[in-house]
This record gives sequence, structure tokens and C-alpha cells, in this order.
Amino acid sequence: MTEYYLDIETCIEGDRPDPLKDRIITIQYQRLDDCRGENGKLEILTEWDEGSEKSMLEKFRDIFITNNHFDFIPIGVNLYGYDLIVILKRFKAHGILDIDPFAFFRDRPVIDIKPILVLINRGSFRGYTDIIKKEHGTKIKEWYNNRNYEKIIEYITQEAQSIIKAYQILKEDLPEFSKKI
Repeated sequence: MTEYYLDIETCIEGDRPDPLKDRIITIQYQRLDDCRGENGKLEILTEWDEGSEKSMLEKFRDIFITNNHFDFIPIGVNLYGYDLIVILKRFKAHGILDIDPFAFFRDRPVIDIKPILVLINRGSFRGYTDIIKKEHGTKIKEWYNNRNYEKIIEYITQEAQSIIKAYQILKEDLPEFSKKI
């Protein structure tokens, strides 16, 4: 069982993110603590380095989709509500893979910590990302259009560190919760 932090950044087409329309500009993933207790290196695939969204997705497919669903278990925030939908949609749009999303979500192990963060925030969706000190990615489109790629990489790195830290704390502390039930 191999856990990976997973996130994407997109260039939104409208005023708000839309998983059915947005284009992926980065895919970032990091293998989480192995048997030695060490995390892997944060890998950032970018559209500008790979040459196109399609090339970036093809490279990611080889890591993400294998014969064993447990080779890459995505861990992140709002994976079900955005990231995985966009990835599957863009795979299909480029003719890379046509995966039945219902089968994918049914068969694939995924750990989306958004519901846990909402509960920690007393059930409120508003402000739940403040718990992990996650900045909103509203500047991504501006940075991308201005080719300020360094700012995007800086944002990605800080966000990854914050979410991975939150996940590791939850993984360590939540087993104690079961003793209270």
C-alpha cells in the first residue's frame, strides 16, 4: 500500500473552478512515509516543462494508473470534489484513458481529508482550509498568464507541506478517537 500526496493546479476558464472545463497546468505528488518513516521528494509535473497538458498527463498516467490499485493511493483535500474529476476528464479529453468514473471511485482507494477538516471546523465548510493554513489558489491564473512560474511552484510547495503535515497528524491522532466511541 503506497500513499501519495496528490494535488493539481488548474487554469480556470470562468470566475470559479469548474472540474468539467478547467485545464490542468500542474500535477504534484509525493510518496508518503515508507517503512523508514521518510517521505519521498515532491514531484511537480508542469505543462510548461512537459510541453503540453497532454504530455504531462501521459507522464502522470504511467505513475498513477497501474494494474494494482494500491500502488498509488491518492491523499489530499477535495480529491473527490475536484482533482480526480478533472484528471479523469482531461485523460478522456486527450484520448489518453477513458475510465468509468463510477468504477474508479468505487474500486480505487482514496483518502480525501476534506470531510475531516470540515468536521474539525465544527461542520462548517466556510473556512475549513484555514485549519491547514491553505492559501486560496486565486492567484494561480494570474501567475500562469504572466509566466510567473516560480510563484506557482512556491505556492505548490507550501501547500504540499501544509497538507502532508495535517494528514500525518490526523493519521497519528485519529486512532485515539476510536477509543472514545
